[in-house]
Order: sequence, then C-alpha cells, then structure tokens
Amino acid sequence: MGISFFVSKKYFFSKSKFNIVNFVSLIASFVLIVAACSFFIVLSVFSGLTDFGLNYNKAFDPDIKISSAAFSSFTLTESQLNWLSSKNDSFVYSKTLEEKVLLSSDEKNTYGRLVGVDKNFRNVIEIDSIISVGRWIDLGSSEVLVSYFLADKLNLGLFNYGGQLSVGVPNDNNSPSLLKSPFRSSGFIPSGVYTSSDVKDQRTVFSSLSSAQSLLKKNKEEITSILIKTFDDSGPLTKVLKNVFNEGYLVKSREELNQTYYKMLNVEGLILNILMGLILTVAMFNSIGAIIILIVEKRKGVQTLLKLGATKKNIQTLFFKHGLMISCSGGVIGLVSGICFVYLQKSYSFIKLTGTEIPYPVSLELSNVVLVIVFLLIVCSLGSYLASKTSLKIKL
Repeated sequence: MGISFFVSKKYFFSKSKFNIVNFVSLIASFVLIVAACSFFIVLSVFSGLTDFGLNYNKAFDPDIKISSAAFSSFTLTESQLNWLSSKNDSFVYSKTLEEKVLLSSDEKNTYGRLVGVDKNFRNVIEIDSIISVGRWIDLGSSEVLVSYFLADKLNLGLFNYGGQLSVGVPNDNNSPSLLKSPFRSSGFIPSGVYTSSDVKDQRTVFSSLSSAQSLLKKNKEEITSILIKTFDDSGPLTKVLKNVFNEGYLVKSREELNQTYYKMLNVEGLILNILMGLILTVAMFNSIGAIIILIVEKRKGVQTLLKLGATKKNIQTLFFKHGLMISCSGGVIGLVSGICFVYLQKSYSFIKLTGTEIPYPVSLELSNVVLVIVFLLIVCSLGSYLASKTSLKIKL
C-alpha cells in the first residue's frame, strides 16, 4: 500500500499544471455524483411506489386465504374449527361469504360483489386505511361499505334511508312464473365510502356476515373463505395449513393471490437495476478518460519513480488506486446526496403526486444503500483497473 497509495493520494488532492486535466477530473467526479445520486433516488422511489401499491393490497387481501377448490361455499368441520381456535397466539382469522350480486339505487343498476364479514375482519384486513368518507359498518345492522365508484355510479348517499342500496341475487325457483321476480333482494344503508384503484375491488360491497347469509339463504356456518393475518412469517403457517386443509381446499398466500402483480414488480425491479447499472457504467468511462489523461500528464513523474526502483506493476497499482479515489469519492458524495434528498422528501413531503396532496412515495431502505454501494464498488474497480492497464501500454 505504501508508496503507491501515498503518490496516488498526492495526485488526487494536488492540482495539475494543465487546466484540462483538472477539468476532466472534476467532470468525471461530477458525473459519478449525479449517477450515484440518481441511482439511489430511483431505487427509493420504486420502493416507495411498491409499498404504496402493496398498502392497497393489504386493504383487500389477507396474508393467507383458504377457500374451497370445487364449491362456491363450504362448512368447517369441528376439528378444523378447533385447530383454528387453538392457534390464536400465532394468527387471527375471519370468515367471509362472497357472491356476485345486482346493485340498484335511484333507478340505476350495475353488478358487483357482496362480501359478508364477521367481527374479526378489521383485525385481518386493513380496510380502515382506505375509508375516505363515513365509517365502518355496524355488524348488527343492515349497513354496507361501498366504493367511491359505486357511490358515484348509483347516486348513493351516506345514511340515506330514503334511497337505500338494493342488493339482489337470482331466485332459485324451480318453477319460474311471470308473477314472480327473477331476483330476491334486500335493502342496505351505506355507512361509508372507500377508495380503490383496482377495477375488481371498486365493485365490492361489504356487509355483515349474517346479512349476507340471510340474503343468499345460507346457514350460519356456511362461508366461502377464511382470511388469516399472521403475527410472524406466513411461509411456515401456509405449509401447515395446506396439511390441515388438504383435500378440496385452496390455501394461498398473499403472493400467490397476486402472482401477476408480484411477478411484474420483480421484472420491473430487475430492469431498473440493469438500466441504472448501465448508467453507472457509462459514467465509469469518464473516470477512465480522466486517469488516462493523468497518466500522460504525469509521464515525467512516473519516469522518476521508475529510476528510483518502482516497477511497472507498482505504477499500475498507483493509477488503479488513484482511479478508485476519483470514482469512490464521487460515488460516496452522490449516495449521501441521494440519501439526504430521500430523507427530506420522506420527512417534509415537498413533492406531491400530480393533481393531489398525496406526498410522492419514497422509501429509505438499507437494502437500496447496499445495492448502490455494491454497484459502485464493482463499476469503479473495473473502470480503475482498465484505466491503469493503459499505463503499461503508454511509452513512459
């Protein structure tokens, strides 16, 4: 490390007598600062947008969902109920009943999905986080929670007893008659409105489990799914549940329920890392150019070192370390600048989503810091090595 490190440090901190050398070195460092800063900010924005999207998933999808593989509804056996009740220290579960329905109000009609829920539903699903107007339903009444999309489409108002929401399902009459309605329906009062960007979720109406069972003519034990929220990692519990609910049941984790979404995130993350890595690689060539110019400019100094006993390998090591100093100094300054920017955005939210007052989502994660550092070390080391190899080819 000795003499080569000392000389490379001297070259790094001292100014050259040629302004062009100083200018190229500054440009090389500045480009790396911008590249490293941009890399970290883009990763943080992507992480923030991912978390932002996953928060909406948590408002509808549980950690684990159990449903019937062959039938629309099922009844839990006594052994299954006992097993679920005995594991309350590791997870909490909720029973739901779902069915496609016809929604009517103010002489307007549309289709939707009725979801009857029990008292544990809010402990499993973070539904409160997306309620924008009103409140959650009273499970002892005929109240429903509707989306902003349905409220607007059907002209629904909160607690409007004169304009109830009519929820209808097909009659199961074996002998149809012109005098009998093809649908049976129940009236509900909207108690709250939630917001969602997902088309499927926008047509969901939440009611009490007993109200849904009454409308659908199901017994009190009949359900369509069990939603589970775990207190630890859901992976081991999913495997255990697949053994307990083995035949005729589907046991899926949140990732399995949203396979397309998670695959899309993984692909986008991979493409993002590749593109930002290429940007850093392009920035690396500025450092290579700066080191090569320095080698040419320092030929007389290098000849002196050779006469003092230094080998060409020592000279290559000298310029390799100098290249690392230029690259790493720019990369570190850029990374610190990016961290400061993300921290300020997360703390003070000075950038908003277009047309809203929602802060632009960013996430300050250690994994992003480590990823940028790894990319910088690889790219800077490779660039410095390639530039230092030039010292062996230039006639000194």
